[in-house]
Amino acid sequence: MTVEEYRTLDATGLAALWRSGEVSAVELLDCAIDRLEQANPGLNAVVYTDYEAARAAASELDQQRAAAGLDGMRPMPFAGVPFPVKDLGVEIAGMPLRAGCRGWSGYVSRSDSRFARRLRELGFVIFGKTNTAELGLYPVTESKAYGPCRNPYNLKYSPGGSGGGSGAAVASGIVPIAGSSDGGGSTRTPASCCGLIGLKPSYGAVAEGQERWAGISSEGCVSRTVRDSALFYDALHSACRDERPGYMQALEQRPRGLRVAFSTVHPLGFEVDPVCKEAVTRAAALIEPFCAGVEEIPIPYGPDLYSRLYLPVVAAEVAADIGALAGYLKRRPGPRDLEPDTRLLGEVGRRISAMRYVEARREWRRVALEIEAVHAGFDILLTPVLSTPPPPIGSLSTSLRDQMSIESLTRTPMSRGLARPGFVERLALRVFALMPFTPPANMTGCPAISLPVYGSAAGLPVGVQAGAARGNDLLLLQLAAALEAEGAWHALEPVI
Repeated sequence: MTVEEYRTLDATGLAALWRSGEVSAVELLDCAIDRLEQANPGLNAVVYTDYEAARAAASELDQQRAAAGLDGMRPMPFAGVPFPVKDLGVEIAGMPLRAGCRGWSGYVSRSDSRFARRLRELGFVIFGKTNTAELGLYPVTESKAYGPCRNPYNLKYSPGGSGGGSGAAVASGIVPIAGSSDGGGSTRTPASCCGLIGLKPSYGAVAEGQERWAGISSEGCVSRTVRDSALFYDALHSACRDERPGYMQALEQRPRGLRVAFSTVHPLGFEVDPVCKEAVTRAAALIEPFCAGVEEIPIPYGPDLYSRLYLPVVAAEVAADIGALAGYLKRRPGPRDLEPDTRLLGEVGRRISAMRYVEARREWRRVALEIEAVHAGFDILLTPVLSTPPPPIGSLSTSLRDQMSIESLTRTPMSRGLARPGFVERLALRVFALMPFTPPANMTGCPAISLPVYGSAAGLPVGVQAGAARGNDLLLLQLAAALEAEGAWHALEPVI
């Protein structure tokens, strides 16, 4: 198999070739490595590789097939498919786990995490790790530990974040599918910026990998085809979903009579870029054949969602992450270990009381009830994924002045410094201004998917988010499959 042939196939197709004996797992890995060596120098998508261990795993798969035949092997839907994991939270024995953080630079995992073990059981050949924002905190991927990851459609722009490395790896053809995780949009944002499928599943729909950030962050994938994502989540679904039809089995069924709502209003009062509005309008038109009606509605969540409800919980979780880093380093992490914004957020989290944390989480239930009320009247809610097209590299960088202020705050009694009105909120607002539409799905446990329906005049993908009621992951995948079959995806080509 040539690299060019390899790049035309999705993960489901590659696994089918392996099962037929037409290609070996070693050959597939070699294609991924060859493509990585071509594309990665310009992208900085994959930040760690272990070809030797991957070749050993691929060779073992080939030997098992030769010795036992397919009938003698356990089912592996992705047997032989090369796969990089996002370098955040997933332990792979013998590989570093840095989480985009310089403080973790010396850490090497001693064993596989539960999610990693499951990936191997599915037949994936894990060969490396992809670039991520520090501790997964930003909707761009530009950590000081790894350097910026670049968008395969235009290297001056971001592939999104925090899992931009996975998005860039898939969009550039290094792999057809890659690991991701989503605690506030970190799967959907790279999918949007890189023209891919990115599903954030319902809370509890995936048994593995739902331990981080008190369960609001879920492991997942970005892929080029709907069937790859459907097969991936089929294989990972939890026991509580066993009685429901499998995703792959149901993809052929076209949704009918959908009640669809859409909104392009920014919850915080900022302007949404006309390109993102146009993307939602196009998505609504594409969905119309499957609809009983399409209606524009006010955005169903208010401005208090972010700084008052979401930020305190994230800050507390980051403080706990920094505490784990302090335990590893056996000292308090400093500027050599963490970026200024991360340290500041951690300090904020350290001072949040248990009562304040619980109050915020209880308020999340109110938000969930508000979203439930929306989905009582509408099956699908369409919004932008981001409020702008993919942002330029460096556009979210903290200014030197703000970095100096943060350093000053972290060197003085924080209780006094953090009382400065609006300072932390102003810094957070840069992020929420860009990504106001994705956190609600994490807060409510609802599924949401980024659909690659639009390409801007500047040659950049712009995704649209479709959300549904909790547990309706299958509906989102069916809708995506129907649109894919109708040729609804953008027609842009990566430059690398």
